Amino acid sequence: MYSSKKIVQSLGIILKAKSIFNIIISPGSRNAPIIIHFTQHKDFKTYSIVDERCAGFFALGIAQQIRKPVVISCTSGSAVVNYYPAITESFYQSIPLILVTADRPKEIIDIFEGQSIHQENIFQEHVVTSVQLTEDESESGIWYNDLLMNESINKCISKSKPIHINIPFSEPLYDTTNHLQVKPKIIKTIPVKNYVETYDYKKEQYIWKKYEKKMILLGLYYTGKNTEKILRKLSFDPSIVIFTETTSHVYGQNFFSSIDQLIFNMNPREWINFKPHILLTIGINIISKRIKFLLRKYPPIYHWHIGEHYENYPDTYYKLTTYWPINPEFFLKIFHNFSNIFIPSSNYRKKWEKLKKEKIKKHKSFFKKEKSFSDLNVLFSVFKAIPNHTILQLGNSMIIRYYQLFDEKKYSIKSYCNRGTSGIDGCVSTAIGSATIRKETVTLIVGDISFFYDSNALWNNYIPKNFRIILINNGGGNIFRFISEKNLPERIFHFFETKHVFSAKKICEMYHWKYEEASDTDTLKNSLSCFWKKTNQPCLLEINTKKSNNDKILKKYLSYLS
Repeated sequence: MYSSKKIVQSLGIILKAKSIFNIIISPGSRNAPIIIHFTQHKDFKTYSIVDERCAGFFALGIAQQIRKPVVISCTSGSAVVNYYPAITESFYQSIPLILVTADRPKEIIDIFEGQSIHQENIFQEHVVTSVQLTEDESESGIWYNDLLMNESINKCISKSKPIHINIPFSEPLYDTTNHLQVKPKIIKTIPVKNYVETYDYKKEQYIWKKYEKKMILLGLYYTGKNTEKILRKLSFDPSIVIFTETTSHVYGQNFFSSIDQLIFNMNPREWINFKPHILLTIGINIISKRIKFLLRKYPPIYHWHIGEHYENYPDTYYKLTTYWPINPEFFLKIFHNFSNIFIPSSNYRKKWEKLKKEKIKKHKSFFKKEKSFSDLNVLFSVFKAIPNHTILQLGNSMIIRYYQLFDEKKYSIKSYCNRGTSGIDGCVSTAIGSATIRKETVTLIVGDISFFYDSNALWNNYIPKNFRIILINNGGGNIFRFISEKNLPERIFHFFETKHVFSAKKICEMYHWKYEEASDTDTLKNSLSCFWKKTNQPCLLEINTKKSNNDKILKKYLSYLS
């Protein structure tokens, strides 16, 4: 059985031809042709997620793992707008989503018809293309729709960004047919590999060989094995230091992966001694505010950025001198060829290695003395307990920042976080989407505000039994007390923070989750020892740190390192 709407039949055939099979649908009426067609089609894996905001992030979690487009579809009106947070995240994180929104006929908009808004181009700057299809089922109308769908879906694939396909549907919506009535043409694009003429980068080649202090800084980036392999080789060059973050997805013995542990309290005079001559950046958003501050305030001589698909120059540190719009792997191959001749006189990497050893020594010394049941101690215990070769999803705000200070076991755990726009609104939904597509255990570590804000994510029939959530409940979040450099009146902080007395226990009962709670060191240790064992339901461990001065303890730790 198929929808009788030819436009939907064509969409199904085109998606199948391009190997796009995951469809997340939110219930509604105007999107009935889409629901009927795809839920009856054996080639597609369909999911029903009621809340459109959760549905968008759920799809993002799947696409984040498979690195292929995922379709999200909803009814008309306000339902469409609820996709916007997930769309902005997918746009800036470079994750391909295909929005297929049902709309009402154009002529009835603004005549007081229910669930009708201006949906055409509603996502504007946050999709790479937005197309308005037609209900015309003549030969020319079908040709036009097929062309637009092919073009937009190909852009989604090639640019790894979200697209929007808006489809108007007139009554009747529920008519079906037993036979497909269309044979849409399939247009494919041929990917072209990057190529740079040698003479184009002779000056850069000379600069790279000349200077003795080079820093490669990786932000959020989904790297391939070849890129990681080349970076490891480059890391033995004494004139190069490679800084990575947990979102960089690269690991190497000579990499520096805990940036804030190294530089959080570094004063400008110290930085002048450590700052690079050449800064080479790959990927997007850097989590460390301190490295951004230092590189902006005391910039390198040269800043090169490598990366595809940027419409505007990514001049993060206000010192961009060269932009290479090519695949980072291709760039690194070029420069590795003439980086084999190391600069023996450089001691740049040794300086950073010496600093790293000092910080690790102080780190260990601090934890021998500090035994409070605080966010810092609790999270370090949790990070150590996460099973090897599993998937870790991290909440935004303080959780991801704490993980940046942790340097053990990262090589064996793949970690993810929504750092495109860095919002808290879809952390739980993204993690659940990720868990549905992975065979490995997926663990989400999340703060209380992020969890409660996105608790509708648990209204979901697809959560695997081995999915785990560790909820750090400190009674309202501490990030603003940590990042603020001003001593503001306590009354003002009530508007920055969200103080509460909530617990996740009743939410877990409502959704039939296994629930555990820990509010002291011994209980936490016992809970973690068996938390990842097989169960017949997903589990949540709530860790209560409300009684600790979490922001003061973290500042004490960072001060101790300096």
